Amino acid sequence: MITGGTYWQQAMPGDFAVVGDPIGHSWSPRIHQAAYQALGLNLRYEAIHVPREEFNEAMASLQELGYRGVNVTLPLKLEAYAWAESADAECRKFESANTIELATRRATNTDGQGFLDSLGSLKVPAQGRVLLLGAGGTAQSLARVLTEAGYELAIYNRTASKAESLADKVGAEFLAQPSVAGFDLILNTTSAGLSNDSMDIPWGQPKPGALVYDVIYGDLPSPLLREAALAGFRTVDGRYMLVAQAARSFEWWLQQPAPREAMMQAVTS
Repeated sequence: MITGGTYWQQAMPGDFAVVGDPIGHSWSPRIHQAAYQALGLNLRYEAIHVPREEFNEAMASLQELGYRGVNVTLPLKLEAYAWAESADAECRKFESANTIELATRRATNTDGQGFLDSLGSLKVPAQGRVLLLGAGGTAQSLARVLTEAGYELAIYNRTASKAESLADKVGAEFLAQPSVAGFDLILNTTSAGLSNDSMDIPWGQPKPGALVYDVIYGDLPSPLLREAALAGFRTVDGRYMLVAQAARSFEWWLQQPAPREAMMQAVTS
């Protein structure tokens, strides 16, 4: 298994892969290889570096090498959607694809449903109250997913005009100041954790069972998660969403249940 990523022109034969630019940070290979090992499947999953302008050429090369499908991460999801000859409703909803079958050029997007799966596994109340931090691309996608699933959504962003615009677009509440009181879920979609920045959230007293969820994942918790844990909140990072989305891809490709527990253990043990 190649965990650091390899440039597509040097890729070895395999079965499945994740492609992106950059790609060395991805935990997808360890998640999928854990699934194959748990089920006794003789399959190989790689991490492959594909620049945006070389996407179509790279897909043709991977087909020739025997790859059956690829997961697609940033910044290639729009390219994957354009490359596909058949895109399902989830792809059309986001106008992007994160999972493709190479032989048929079919595409799906497991981002939204995988995220909702993760909320279920984390015991977030269905149609509960959610505070969304951020208003960028990830926030826009998840805001739509949450409102369509019936969650009561409020949005805060440091640039208030962006939060207000997104709230208007999806029918959510706009917050001029952050307040976590009464929310079942506080969902951070900003990049603050990548730069190790604090977001200066006034934590106060958590609602019983309230969860703070940072979509960024890494070996150490972000400042947001550290602060939330000290205030008494449950905390998780983006590995829960990553595993849930991976499980959906696994099941779409192989038409059998994914060993979700083994996949989660691959990124938590």
